[in-house]
This record gives sequence, structure tokens and C-alpha cells, in this order.
Amino acid sequence: MPEDDSVAPEALHDKHPKWMGTFPYPYMNGVLHLGHAFSVSKIEFAAGWERLQGKRALFPFGFHVTGMPIKAAADKIARELEMFGPEFAVPEETELEIQPSELSVDTTPKAGGNFRGKKSKVAAKTGNKKYQFQIMQDQGMSNAEIAKFAHAEHWLEHYPPIAISDLKAMGCKIDWRRAFLTTDHNPYYDSFAQWQFNRLRDMDKIKFGNRYTIWSAKDGQPCMDHDRQTGEGVDVQKYTCIKMQVLNWSQAAQAVIADILELKGKKVFMVAATLRPETMYGQTNCFVGTKLTYGFFQSSMSDEVYVITERAARNMAFQGLSPANGQVVQLGTISGQDIVGTKVNAPLSHYTDGVFMLPMDNVLATKGTGVVTSVPSDSPDDFATLRDLKKKAEFYGIQPEWVAGFEPVPVISTPAYGEMTAPALCEELKINSQKDRDQLAAAKDIAYKEGFYNGIMSVGEFQGQTVQEAKPRVHEQLLASGDGFAYAEPEGLVMSRSGDACVVALCDQWYFDYGEASWKALAEECLAAMDTYSEDTRHQFELTLDWLKQRACARTYGLGSKVPWDSNYLIESLSDSTIYMSYYTVAHLLHRSLDGSVTGPLGIMPADMDDAAWDYVLLGKELPAGHTKAQELDVLRRSYLYWYPVDIRSSGRDLIQNHLTFSIYNHTAMFPKSEWPRSVRVNGHLMLNGEKMSKSTGNTLSLRESCDRYGADATRLTLADSGDGIEDANFEEVMANAAVLNLYTLMEWITEAQKALQQLEISPEQAVKVGDIALRPTSSPLTTVDKIFNAEMDALTLASGADYKKTMYRDALKNGLYEFIKSREWYVNITADTGMHPELLRKYITRQVIQLCPITPHWAEHIWKTVINNPDSIMDARWPTDLPSDPDY
Repeated sequence: MPEDDSVAPEALHDKHPKWMGTFPYPYMNGVLHLGHAFSVSKIEFAAGWERLQGKRALFPFGFHVTGMPIKAAADKIARELEMFGPEFAVPEETELEIQPSELSVDTTPKAGGNFRGKKSKVAAKTGNKKYQFQIMQDQGMSNAEIAKFAHAEHWLEHYPPIAISDLKAMGCKIDWRRAFLTTDHNPYYDSFAQWQFNRLRDMDKIKFGNRYTIWSAKDGQPCMDHDRQTGEGVDVQKYTCIKMQVLNWSQAAQAVIADILELKGKKVFMVAATLRPETMYGQTNCFVGTKLTYGFFQSSMSDEVYVITERAARNMAFQGLSPANGQVVQLGTISGQDIVGTKVNAPLSHYTDGVFMLPMDNVLATKGTGVVTSVPSDSPDDFATLRDLKKKAEFYGIQPEWVAGFEPVPVISTPAYGEMTAPALCEELKINSQKDRDQLAAAKDIAYKEGFYNGIMSVGEFQGQTVQEAKPRVHEQLLASGDGFAYAEPEGLVMSRSGDACVVALCDQWYFDYGEASWKALAEECLAAMDTYSEDTRHQFELTLDWLKQRACARTYGLGSKVPWDSNYLIESLSDSTIYMSYYTVAHLLHRSLDGSVTGPLGIMPADMDDAAWDYVLLGKELPAGHTKAQELDVLRRSYLYWYPVDIRSSGRDLIQNHLTFSIYNHTAMFPKSEWPRSVRVNGHLMLNGEKMSKSTGNTLSLRESCDRYGADATRLTLADSGDGIEDANFEEVMANAAVLNLYTLMEWITEAQKALQQLEISPEQAVKVGDIALRPTSSPLTTVDKIFNAEMDALTLASGADYKKTMYRDALKNGLYEFIKSREWYVNITADTGMHPELLRKYITRQVIQLCPITPHWAEHIWKTVINNPDSIMDARWPTDLPSDPDY
């Protein structure tokens, strides 16, 4: 920040314009790879560009250690030390104790509940499992060094200094004075995190209540995006479960249940999960997968048993639907094939005497309950399957009477397809059987959208109402009558970093009330005012704002700051990282070490930064009278007002669905509009040599390896050339090799050209030739060729400047380097006999160095000071100001 007390804070930007760019702080459970470097480079190049504009450019950097990954990895090392000893000697075959999926608890799950799992044995052979110590051995660590990582604190001491060293090797313009670690490991940041939670709770943005969340039973807490080994972005899918009581078992099923004594005297229900409860009036039958195995699971009601898959039963166990929360009680099993022919009661159905259980191809055990209710009037899949069964009853092994007389029933009327949406779509899309999967997928999408957005109920208590009105009312009706219940599961597979297949649990927890109407409106207003640099990015944000709802913000396991009003909980890793960009504006004044152990220049101690202090520094609220650090806090306030808001934030596109949108929400709650983020830029993933980077395949390259192999500037140039859009980019090592040669060749040419210019200075009125460089006398007039080259340089400088401004660095390279060299080569060739004009050569060299400076600063600095003998650093150079608005050819 400029030390200019003569200027009021609000006028400081006019005299000393500023720019602040940030990158989401990386998680410190490993070294930085090229994917990190790719996103970092977008801010790094932008910082170089803004310096050329004469602005005070700030690129701060921090390190994220909040959450489960480090703690989970440390615990793995501790377990592996116990199993294999300090030398990590893995036997050829070893018996490992694991936590199975059948976990039982005796209390209602709540965030941080203690789940007690029964232990079982599984065999694990060397090579079938990648242990944590093996991952670290791959990084070249000794066994003695690896053993230190059994303590979570060692990770915090080991990896951040390596990251700093690697980023310095890359030549990043980072203000390292502002670097910090998250969690209570740094007491200054800890006070900041707790302050923001207090304020958000005061505003009723943080609430406590019973809600569904993705849950790791093994860890005993919610499993949020950054805690996941797989399944980042997977959310909760809510269903209505329909209880279809068995009226008559099929002959095959009777033989099975005769041996299950626990079923005697109990009501058994086939339980189907549906997203469309409003269509239940049209049930004609129910489907099962003939190749699936179903279980008889005791429900929370002592006289009721559910027939569902084991996966569904495990989810229900954490939603108060089993005898004890977290406990799965399986009384027996039955195959889907044996269930076929069973007659059940279908709640709300037109067919009140019951419907039959029938076979269906492609019923999944990984979605819903494995039991699929059939409404052929509105579901193309159901209509196609029922039609197949009627045509080929013998082929499918069913009795004709199980389908005879069960015709589609009108349930919903739509403008496009009338009262029989599914039959109409099957005819329109020429769907001939249930095996036409692609056409059926398209038809399903059309049917759902048409029904939901344009449908009117044709039957039932809510006849005449829109589907959007009727859907929740039918859901509530089924729950009130006892014919249904609410159920939820993950949208897809979620594996925690501890190796647990996650479920959905209904539990009490602290959560952000994202999606609340007035708060969402502010987030949408913020997004509308932001520059997203592409419409694809804006669209992804809009979609996220559309579906994002309440999110858990606390946990009990891992590293973090404590929730200030409830010390049993820790602030979750995506929740302490929403407004931390504001912390950068004052971090260097508070401390000068990552962990805050070295006090900053103002002598402010962690205890001084209470809520009142943060209120003043970041919100401008009045300090309590007699505050002991009022003068020092004035300095912090002035620094914050100078640097905030963030001008650009760069990130991978995968963070749109969580961190980046959370940041928008929390900024709108905490800060005035003038301090909301100004822009966000996202990029795709970085491939390496045209393939996805993966440790398992060996196709990976760390930032340090790239800088050591190709040099910093060749690495930077290849990153710039890899791509700029939201789609995946590609780092080609062939290009990195070529970059080394290209930069060297260009340096050699400029060096030779500079020698020619120096000779001409001795005799300015004589032609000079040095190697391939031919120059005319200084006083020679500009020819038409000279003017064309001059105009072409201006045009390309204008173009590359526009590219830099738009953060399109591949295009900036194209115009500012490759096309610039082509233009020079044309000029050299066409003036081979007459010689170049020396002033144009000087202009070319100066422009070339400045245009490459943001991307290849080391190369540019060398040319600027060593070759062309400028006394000042290239970092103090400015973008040309004498550019015409329209180049004169």
C-alpha cells in the first residue's frame, strides 16, 4: 500500500491505482503440480500486465490446511506404522482390520456422532492397495521421514515451504509477506475465521437444524466436497418412497419366505423410490431387476419389513427408518427373479385390487431402492417395458394375466402430448422396445420437463392443479396416510478420503442457508455485475445459484478453527475460505510467518484481534472507546480500503459449484456492494501431452519438475500456450522443449541486433551490417515498407494488449510473439539489400521485450538490462502509450 498520508483513503486510488488478483489457496497435502501452476499462471500473467499499466499490483498467496485430508492421511501413516513397523515391511499377504459398511450406532446421528463399527477381516495382497507410505515413497522420502507424517502438524511444516520454493522458482510475483496457514495453527487467521462465523450467525445466515447431508459413517460427520476421494459436487437426491404391501407372494417367493421365521406376523412392503409422486394414480405394476438380490430389512416400525437393496437400507438406517439409527437389520434375502409375479397394493393407483411385480431390464442397485413403480402413461421407460411384456409374456417368463387389463391411465394433461405423454413420445421417437436406451433417455427428459412445467393434474384430489403445485401436496398426502415416507441418498457414488462409501444422513447440524430467497437475490445481483470473461462461465454460475441450497458448515474431525459458540465443532474447510481474500489486505501487518508466531511490524497480538477489531478493520464499525490498539487498527483499515475488493479471482471450473459460489454468497452478506468481487475467471483442467494427468498412470508433472526440466520461462510460456477457455487445456512437453529453443534463438537475434545498433551509434550516417542484421543510416527517411512494418507492429501491440486485458494469454502470445516475429522476419527479408531503419529495429526490440514480460519475465529482464542496457528493471517498464487508435498502413 502506498505510504501517502497526504491523500484521503477514498482518493488514494486516483493517485495510486491498484489491482488485486487471487488464486484459491492450495491444499497442503502434497507438492504443487502443473494443474496448480496453470491456474496460478492466470493471476501471475495478469499481475505482470497490470504492472505494465502503472498499477500497484498485489498477488497474495496462502495455504489451506483446514478439513479432513491432512488428518486422514496422518492417521493412515499412524495405522501403517502399527501394521508394518518403521520400515513399512508389508507381508506378502496380510489381514487388515477394516470398518465394514454395516455400521451400527445407538444414538441419532448428528454432526460428529460416534459410530461404533463391527470389525471384520479382509485379505489384502501387496500391490492391490496403494498405501499412504507408498505414495510418499514415490516422492523420494525415506521411511524415517515418512514416519514423521503420522503427526498432522508435520504436514503443515513440510509442504508449505516447498510450495513457496517452487512458486519462487517459477518466478511468481507473489507478496510472500502476506502468506499464512489456515486453522487455529495461526491464531490471527483463527480469530478472523471465528469472527466471520459470528457475524454470519448474527445475520441468521448460519442456522441449526435437522437436515439431509452426505455423511461418512466411518468418520462420524458430514463429508463435504473437499473431504471426498471421489464424488466432488455430488449432492443429496430426495425421493418419495411408496410402500406397496404384499397381498400375495409368487410361488417362488413363498418357498423363500417359508424359511425366514422372522417374517411371520409382519407386514411386508415392496418399497419403490420415486421422484414423481404426483403420477402414482397411474400405477399399473411395479418392476424389479431379475439379476438383483434384495433384502428383507426391518423398518423402524416393529411390524413392518421393507424389501429393498442393501445400499438403500444402509441409507435409510441413517434417516430414522431402521430399528436403531445407523443399524441395518437384515432378516433374509430374495432374488429379483423370485419376486416376479408377487401381487402388491399400489397406493393411489386406479387399480385398487392390486398390481403385479414384473421384470425390467437395467434396474440398478446403485439408484433408489431397486424397486421401480410403473406409470406407463407418463414414463416412456415404463410404457416401453409394459408393451414388451404384453407382446412377449412367455419370453420374459411371466403369466399373461399379470399384464392383461392393466392399461395406461390418464394422470397428467400437457399441451404438447395430451393425457398420454409416454405413448405419444414413444411413437414420435420410434421407440420399439425397452432396449432402445438412447431414445428412451431423450424421451424421459422431454416427458419430465413437459409434465413438470406445463402439466395439469387430470385425476385425484388435486385435479385441475398444475404439477408444480400438486407434486409436494401428493408427497405430503402419502406421508400423512402412512403409504409413503421421505427418503434421500447421494446422487452418485461418494467416497470419503478415509475410504468410506458415504450415505445420506438426517441429522442436526450447523449449516449455511444458501438458497434463501433474499440472500440468493443478492448473490444473483453480485454475479450480474461481475466480469466472468466468458458466457459459459456465467451460465455455470447461474446454474449453480439455481440449485444450490443449504450446506453444512461444521464438523468434528480434522483440522480447523472451532465454531466460536460451540467448541465441539470445527469450521468446515469450504466454510473458512469464502471471504479470506480480505485477510490478505492486512495479513502482512499482523504477522510475518505462516503460523503467526512472528508478530508483524505494528506489534498487534492475536488477542488484540477480537470481534470488535475485525468489525472496525473490515466493516468500518466504530471501535469501542479506549481500545488499546486503535491507532494500529487505523493502519489496517486504511490498507483494507486501499486493496479491496478483489479485482479478479482465478480458479479451476470445478470450484464454481462450491467455493466460488459460496464466496459470492458470503461477500454479499458481509460487505457493501462496493466491496463485492469484481470478476472471476475459470479454466478447465490441464492435460499433460494430450492425456489426463494421473499418478496411477504416471502421466504427471510437478511444478518443480517442469521448472527444473525446461526452466521457469519455458514452463510459463507453455502454460500460456496451453489454453484459456473453460474447456480442458493441454501442456505439451514437446512445446516446452521448443519454447526453450525459441526463447534462446530470439535472445541471440536481439543480441546481434543490439550489437548492430551500437555500431551504428558510433557512425550514425553509415550503413552497418552485423551477421544477418543490415541497418540504414539513422537519418534515412521512412519508406513504404518501413511504414507498413511500423503499422503492423502497432496493430500487433494493440491486439496483444487487448488479449492481455481479456486474460486470453494464448492469443497474447500469438499476437505479441509469434505474429510479431513473423512480421519482423518479413521486414528483415524485404530490406535485405537496403537495410532496416534503426529506429524501427529499436522499437521492435523494446516492444518485443515488453510484450513478453508478463509471461517470460526472466528472459525479459535479461534482455532489458543486460542486452539493451536499460538501467531500471523491466518490472518498472510501462506498456507503450504512443499507440495509434488505428494503425496507419
